[in-house]
Amino acid sequence: MRRRSDLLLYEERKKGEKGMREQNVNEKRKVGLGVLLILALLFASMLIMTLPSAASGDVTVTIDGKTLQIDSAMGAPFIDANQRTQVPLAAVMNAIGADVSWDAQQRIAVVKKENITVEVPIGKSYIVKNGTRINNDTEAIIKDQRTYLPIRVVMEAFAATVGWNGKTRTVIIKTGDEELKAMWISYLEFMDMPKDKAGFQKAVDAMFDQCAAYGMNAVIVQVRPDSDAMYESDIFPWSKFASGTQGKSPGYDPTKYMVDAAHQRGLEFHAWINPYRVTGYKMSWNEVSADNPAKVWRTDGSVKNDRNVLLHNGFYYYNPSVPEVRQLVVDGVKEIIEKYDVDGIHFDDYFYPSLSNSTESLWFDKPEYDSSGSSLTITAWRRENVNMLVREVYRTIKKYDENILFGISPAGNVESLRSNSAHFADVDTWMSREGYIDYIMPQLYWGFETKTAQGAAAPYAYEANLKTWIALKKKGNVDLYIGLNVANAGSAVQDNNAVSEWMRYDNILARQVRTGRNSGEVGGFAFFRYDIFATDAAKKEVANLIAELK
Repeated sequence: MRRRSDLLLYEERKKGEKGMREQNVNEKRKVGLGVLLILALLFASMLIMTLPSAASGDVTVTIDGKTLQIDSAMGAPFIDANQRTQVPLAAVMNAIGADVSWDAQQRIAVVKKENITVEVPIGKSYIVKNGTRINNDTEAIIKDQRTYLPIRVVMEAFAATVGWNGKTRTVIIKTGDEELKAMWISYLEFMDMPKDKAGFQKAVDAMFDQCAAYGMNAVIVQVRPDSDAMYESDIFPWSKFASGTQGKSPGYDPTKYMVDAAHQRGLEFHAWINPYRVTGYKMSWNEVSADNPAKVWRTDGSVKNDRNVLLHNGFYYYNPSVPEVRQLVVDGVKEIIEKYDVDGIHFDDYFYPSLSNSTESLWFDKPEYDSSGSSLTITAWRRENVNMLVREVYRTIKKYDENILFGISPAGNVESLRSNSAHFADVDTWMSREGYIDYIMPQLYWGFETKTAQGAAAPYAYEANLKTWIALKKKGNVDLYIGLNVANAGSAVQDNNAVSEWMRYDNILARQVRTGRNSGEVGGFAFFRYDIFATDAAKKEVANLIAELK
């Protein structure tokens, strides 16, 4: 799994930084609890000494989800008088495959791994990575014949990240090689959560603690469900699911709190956006606020922009063919990555709705096609409308920070995605060409035994479908993650069996994970959705899944 190298602990979002950011990769700490590495390096031939008896022995270190066993001769992690967590350097760096040495003449600790060499001079507020100085807000010092090194900046130099879980007193290190295990958290979760600041934050803490307990290392959180925002936006109104009323401020920033809370627990935070949907389940047109861009376009008296938003089968959507709509979505993405320390931007499967070119009420954007003069077929034209948005979102993200991931979770049936009447999600292009996405996360929501209406094995049954997506993956450089639906567990899912396999087995999700892992082509999984994990129907299936994940 490709991960960001700049996941920060209790820090403010970097502002104004672009490109490679070699000279200024560190910011002011938000709170006093930082994380440092301590190396018992002695002058001349002195041996590494153990830490003083006053050291706290209940601080643990995890690397890629596994607890690091540290030889007592190397010392033990402890929290010092300045409330900094000290961790034996050699034990940690050796665990990630790096070598540590000491240049006594120049008073420099040297860490090497593959083609990366990091020098940490004593008494200087910087490190040197392959000859390039990287500033740091903490000096490396020698105290009591021990060299104290800044763990965060050193680990980031090796593309690793560092977090701190104060509740469990755990230093969380991730090297970037860990399998993605993500929880989808949607507006459906937000519907039932408290809307006051204290209540919401308490609920988020409990939710993210539970995600970590399940073995997750990422959350995919729906921050923009319906042309609205779970954060203070200059573009979109406050979400109904933040305050209870679209356009009304809850009085605090839910997304800022969630990003920080996730990172404190070592969870990546991917901001989930629905690019085109304006209304839908639990969101009616009457509830859309007057300052929503969709309602402004429909009610400003100008006929020129009325078709920027289309009413289709009772729901309102942004028109994918309109350049102003694409720019609106891109600007919304840019706002998020500039304001929040997110690890990724995530689109779901809502692109074009189901259409008909022969029925006027279901034409959707056919009038735009007819007036476009395009030489493309209407199907290819619609796919290109979505492709233009995807390309520009990718370009915008990478221009700001190449480490922020952009991924899409389309519906899981490839043949449906290739339909001439719905979706127009061009996964064939996205997965075979550069400049579109970093990862694809198809929603493989069928079991192993799913049949067609005629009783034959369905091509979208899990194992056959997985092979289809793996074949697509091999055409390019996009990472493949699999989306699984926990809501199926213990339910009479219509799969054309006499008795649904989801009623006959309680280990389908676990087997789906195992099958994906055994393929050697799947980099991780995401699970829909948080609330379902606690339902009675899913209890046995979830227990088997969690055992498999861990």
